[in-house]
Amino acid sequence: MTVPSVDQAVNGTELRRAMGHWATGIAVVTTQVDGTLAGLVSNSFTSVSLEPALVSWAVDKRSSSFEAWNTTDNFAVHILSEADRRLAQRFVAKGTEKFAGLAWEPGVLGSPIVAVDVPRIECRLWQRVDAGDHVILIGEAVSVSDPESFRPLTNHVYWAK
Repeated sequence: MTVPSVDQAVNGTELRRAMGHWATGIAVVTTQVDGTLAGLVSNSFTSVSLEPALVSWAVDKRSSSFEAWNTTDNFAVHILSEADRRLAQRFVAKGTEKFAGLAWEPGVLGSPIVAVDVPRIECRLWQRVDAGDHVILIGEAVSVSDPESFRPLTNHVYWAK
């Protein structure tokens, strides 16, 4: 193996391929801005801080719902289980009405809460951070749900079938 010089940069395809080996969970993140619903799949979701209770995730600036994420003041993160593969497929699809025919209710801050029994964290926006072709949204947790039994849907499980 040849060690690259520090002057060389890794391209996005190379990084994506390498990061595909890192097992991450799959979450659906939702919000509602001026009556418009937005939701997408994220595998960048992570805990940031315990005091205060902060989490983060990143949205692609090319996302068709980027404007909603760039203006919202809250969001809900649904950590999907292995049984929720169809929900992930619904929210990863581009150009579809992701909430059509889907049972949901507004959460404590107004973000859509999808009717599935999964760990869920509702957040008030804490900060946005510009990060290349993405924006990182950091949220302060204001509400959590934690089901009794749970088997997380990971990128390795999702893409294996």
